[in-house]
Amino acid sequence: MSERRGGYAVAFREEGGVVAAGRLELADGRLLLVGASGGQRRELSIAFAEVVDVHVGRLREERLNGYPTIVLVRERGPAVVFSPIGAGFLHEIAELLVRLTATPAATDELVVVVPLRAGSLGRVRELLALGPPVDPSSLDLTSHQVYLREQSAIFVFSGPDVRNRVRRAMRSPALWRAGLAWQDCIAGQPRIDANPDAAADAELAYHWQRDHHPEDRRKA
Repeated sequence: MSERRGGYAVAFREEGGVVAAGRLELADGRLLLVGASGGQRRELSIAFAEVVDVHVGRLREERLNGYPTIVLVRERGPAVVFSPIGAGFLHEIAELLVRLTATPAATDELVVVVPLRAGSLGRVRELLALGPPVDPSSLDLTSHQVYLREQSAIFVFSGPDVRNRVRRAMRSPALWRAGLAWQDCIAGQPRIDANPDAAADAELAYHWQRDHHPEDRRKA
C-alpha cells in the first residue's frame, strides 16, 4: 500500500505517556499518529509488522477520558492506545488494523503472560489439571504448554496462523472457557511476550500435543 488510506481524528498516547489530540493515518505498511499535547508536537510511526496484537480496550487503564480505545501491542516498545473522535469508528478501525497487521498463515509460536494473584498458584495447578482456559484442539494448534511462576502463568501456543487464532479465541465466549475460578486467580491484563525464552526455568504445568492419544496428554 503506497498511498494514504484516509485518516481519522483521534486522541492517543503511549503507555505511561501523555494524551495527545491529532490524527491517525495508514500508509506504506505503517500506522502514523500525529498530534499535539501541551503545545508540543507528538508523532508515532508504527510498522504493521511490529504489531503483535490489536484489541478494543475497555479496562480502566486502557481508556482515554473514560472512552474505550484501540490498543496496539508492539513486539518492542510500550503499547499504544488511541480513541477515535466520532461515533461508529472504533470497531471499523479495529477490524481494519486486525486485517492489516495479520501475520501470514504459517506455523508460529505465541507467548502470553498472565499475572497471577498472590497465593493462587495451588488453585491454578488444580484448574490446569482440568484443562487450560482455552481449548487448544478447538484452535487447530499443533501444541500448547502452560508454565508457572510464583506470580505469573505463561501460555505458549504453537500452530498455523497462531496469533490470529488465539486473538479470536480470547474474544469468543464459546472458545474461552475460563470461568470465575480462573478470573479469581488473574491479577491483571494478559500480555503478549516477544521473548522466546519467556518460560525459561518456569515449571511446566500443562502440555498438549496434537494427534496424540488422550492418554498421552501430560499434565504436571
